[in-house]
Amino acid sequence: MALIYSNPVSAPFLPLPASAAPSYAGQRACSTLILSCNYGGGHRSAAQALSQWWAHGRSHWQVTVFDYFSRFVHPLYARATEFSYVQSVRLFPPVYGFFYELTANIPADSRTQQFINHLGKQSLLRYLRQHPADLVACVHPTPAGALSDLKRDGLIDCQVATVVTDLVIHSQWIHPYVDLYLVGSDCVREGLIRRGIRPERIRVTGIPIVPRFTEGVNRQAARRQLRVRPELPGVLVMVGAAGMIRKAIDIYYAIEDLPVELFFVCGQDQHLRSRLRALTHGRPRFHVLGFVDNVPELMAACDFMVSKAGGLTISEALAMELPMLIYRPIPGQEHANRDYLVHVGAAVSARNQRELRQRLIALCSNPGLLKRMRAAAHAVRRPYATEDAARAMAALVEGVEP
Repeated sequence: MALIYSNPVSAPFLPLPASAAPSYAGQRACSTLILSCNYGGGHRSAAQALSQWWAHGRSHWQVTVFDYFSRFVHPLYARATEFSYVQSVRLFPPVYGFFYELTANIPADSRTQQFINHLGKQSLLRYLRQHPADLVACVHPTPAGALSDLKRDGLIDCQVATVVTDLVIHSQWIHPYVDLYLVGSDCVREGLIRRGIRPERIRVTGIPIVPRFTEGVNRQAARRQLRVRPELPGVLVMVGAAGMIRKAIDIYYAIEDLPVELFFVCGQDQHLRSRLRALTHGRPRFHVLGFVDNVPELMAACDFMVSKAGGLTISEALAMELPMLIYRPIPGQEHANRDYLVHVGAAVSARNQRELRQRLIALCSNPGLLKRMRAAAHAVRRPYATEDAARAMAALVEGVEP
């Protein structure tokens, strides 16, 4: 199995047991290209989860992972779009939400959509002619549009699959010549069907996540490892890679006097980490963390999570049956993700500091509420999303049932 990465950083992976890894001796090698992007960490994480599953579950597959914008558009374009995305969601979230809604119903044959589809298309075509692929899996909508146009024009004959990394649908994900859609919820499936995608081209698998979130981390062992005091509820705060400092500070002031063991995960945002460390100085039950590789253990040890509503983070929390408090999500897909979670009962939402305080008090003092939310998460979680999605795509290429 050849596993080739360009730009994305591989996350740790626990291999399948020998008995669970099927043998494909004698089968021809299958070439798979995964196209993602390096901003909005959910796209990258889903691509990593899929590539790592194939590395251990399909020994005769060669998988290559690219950041589509860096490899096929231009590295400067990739950096510019990443900067624009981060700054817009950090400084001007209503503007980001406005453009999200503005593009929500663009027809596939419109000039605007054709312009978007053209980004990187010729470079991608040259690559596929030099390196033919059996399957191209898109974990971002832009390459899916380019591939759909190439298939329409008869310029490629590989299978094309799209992995939708939100729990709601948007027109940017919908392209008529995509062979298979892997989606996170029945809501997305119904949205695709309403927009003309045939049901047999859609599989509800869940959003791919790495296996560590599905392996049953022991709650008591995790609490002991993280030194969570038995009498206190554990609260995990994940505010996103875009460095939502104002939101994090709101959360701190809303919870500072409550009897909790609190874990702030700041990721790569050193400024946010420094601000929170200054605020929490002298409070031993408040833990400010940077980039961590033990999120499954943190989720297992905590009673609920305060977060935005990014598709991958909430899929990981659902897999762990972790109740969620969604605070001021980014307008657009995160608003829709929040609405889905609240509708199914796995989350509560806070629009402002007053509601945030009320929700925190309720979650910290009402075990029955948390129990109901855990049951709701259990009902909709899809812990085997990565395997189900990877097997469905493999079946598309190999011509067998997944």
